[in-house]
Amino acid sequence: MILDVSVTEYRQTFTAWQIGLTRDKSTESMLRDVYVPAWFANPVNSHLTFDFTGSPGLQWYVDRYSEAVTSEPWRDIEYYFHQRNLGRVFRGRLFYPRSAPILNVSAMASASEAIAGWFCRSQYGWDLYFRPARVTPDIILRDNQTGRLALVEVKSSSNMGNPKRKMTTDMINLINKALLHTQRLRPALYNVALIMVQVASPTEVSLTSLVLEEA
Repeated sequence: MILDVSVTEYRQTFTAWQIGLTRDKSTESMLRDVYVPAWFANPVNSHLTFDFTGSPGLQWYVDRYSEAVTSEPWRDIEYYFHQRNLGRVFRGRLFYPRSAPILNVSAMASASEAIAGWFCRSQYGWDLYFRPARVTPDIILRDNQTGRLALVEVKSSSNMGNPKRKMTTDMINLINKALLHTQRLRPALYNVALIMVQVASPTEVSLTSLVLEEA
């Protein structure tokens, strides 16, 4: 199966001054008002295709990039949309779960991390450096050209609304909870990235990438 990926990319540089603004709620408001608008100022749109039947396939990326041990998580996503479509037939009846299917969150997260890993590897040339468990960031990647590490957090949703507000909050949390602590252990310049994967259907996803490069 070929997955159609609608991509919106945002990429900006940021400084140690801006990083420091995430430490306190009062200065965070300055970050949001003054600097955050520039994060989303220059979107780059494109369309990509992810061939599940190619090599390496989706499961290869799941095994490398996903925190949870899952097998073929996309089948659960396909089944969710199948059941949701059936729910239209039984609307108004108490026929659970077809009238109100619940998406398997673990499958969604696992598949989204795999898709994010594929995207960063194929588009940015970032290879897997380390996959921490139960902490932020979700994935640590290494830029093949610069040697710089990229701290990547992946979010997923079946809601197709505008993700900017959530991505702003999640990026600030990523900087505060991961970048500041990582710099104490390993002083260096980093990239931080927030990848939002929104699943529209079993064959279509919207991927929004926000990358901040430390200057």
